[in-house]
Amino acid sequence: MVKFTLTGLRRLQAGIHNSSSMKDVYTQWGKRYLTFTKREFRKNSKGGGEWPPLKSISYRRAMGSNLLTTKSGRRRGAKRQASMKQRYAAARAKVKILIDTGTLFKALSIHMPGNLFRHITEGIRVGFAGVKGHKGTSLTIRAIAMKHQTGKGKLPKRKILHSPDAQLRTQMMMDLRRGIKKLMRGK
Repeated sequence: MVKFTLTGLRRLQAGIHNSSSMKDVYTQWGKRYLTFTKREFRKNSKGGGEWPPLKSISYRRAMGSNLLTTKSGRRRGAKRQASMKQRYAAARAKVKILIDTGTLFKALSIHMPGNLFRHITEGIRVGFAGVKGHKGTSLTIRAIAMKHQTGKGKLPKRKILHSPDAQLRTQMMMDLRRGIKKLMRGK
């Protein structure tokens, strides 16, 4: 004789709503997502992703000088301009997009200013939050991130928060399976 019951399923259903093993799954998902997001941010900031390049003036600002004129506004000589253009090309290779102060990148780490890492009913919410202002502006870190995310104003769209890729979704699915197995064992 074989007996089938729903005892395990009922335990699973009850456990999903209030178990520490599922909270652990959600925490792992949040950590994985932030790691994925930082990896994408680094790739894009170096010019190896989908972000549009910086405008020329941004590179000159990063170099701290103008290519064609001196600080007093006088025109540089042709030799000096050529030298400055070489420095400019080198600066383009070194300057990383949205990394000048590191504020947005740091906000993708748990417990850093501007980071959102909050458990919600049956999940986790991660991204940018808080009231911490960005240096030199009245905007919050979240507001700056959202301007870049959507490309508002004069800013081109530089998406920071992406949908998980196939590799991340696979890892998250494995986390879920482990959490469910743990729940089924009653831990």
